[in-house]
Amino acid sequence: MVKNITLTNFSSEKNELLKIVRKKISETKITSHNEIFHNKYKIELSSIIELLNAIEAKFKKCEILYYTYFESADHAVLSGNAATLPVDMECTFWDGTAKFNYDFKVDDKFFYKEIIDLNFQSFILQIASLYENLVFLAEILIKKVIVYVRPPLSSPLHDYLDFLKRLVNLGYRQNDRLNICINAHHAFFNRYLQQINNLRNRFIHGHSINLSTDGYNYYVDNMPSTSFVPNSPDLLLDVFTKEILDSSKVFISELLISLKQSTNHHTKYLPA
Repeated sequence: MVKNITLTNFSSEKNELLKIVRKKISETKITSHNEIFHNKYKIELSSIIELLNAIEAKFKKCEILYYTYFESADHAVLSGNAATLPVDMECTFWDGTAKFNYDFKVDDKFFYKEIIDLNFQSFILQIASLYENLVFLAEILIKKVIVYVRPPLSSPLHDYLDFLKRLVNLGYRQNDRLNICINAHHAFFNRYLQQINNLRNRFIHGHSINLSTDGYNYYVDNMPSTSFVPNSPDLLLDVFTKEILDSSKVFISELLISLKQSTNHHTKYLPA
């Protein structure tokens, strides 16, 4: 199978946001409201650029993993049937004018399954890390939502959404553009975020591949405290990863736009 894929580019959203950050810095419209919790929340252009680039790079990595390994995953081979071997794929990825070719051919069902299993783990860990980077970006540019006595190394998106909802409900924060953006993606987060978080924790702290077959199809294992039903169509490997990729792409774009809108007014200081 041959594929030509153009990787996602968030340059427009990134540049618009950075334009505002540069302007606020040049006008010295900066406070230390967030920085007093930890110096990593200091408004520094270089750090914000690095963070935005990391978010985009991690999403591209997820796209490469999805289109190479999951979109056309051979469920029969993954379920132990060697009849359709070998599995081969030729992918050409475009990032602007840059081109990256990746070809692979596997003639062993056990090795193919191992490749898929390991790359699914990479996909989940990249997505989880990307979400934590988005939280970090929001916690730099917007007045802090999460306040810890002893801050962890990073804050999962699940925690951030929970804290934000509670603050809005208590009246400590308004239903601003950031909250409106997040609420627009409530259905996706409500269904998938706990599943992603549980998978991430299992991969980091455990040894399970968290994938299984019913003899015909290859499924993501249902995690505790989620709304999925074991072996439901939504947990098919290709379906599950596609939904995460598509929904995350829209969320990243809209979050960057909402951060721009939240910080853009001439009277606003950063963090806004």
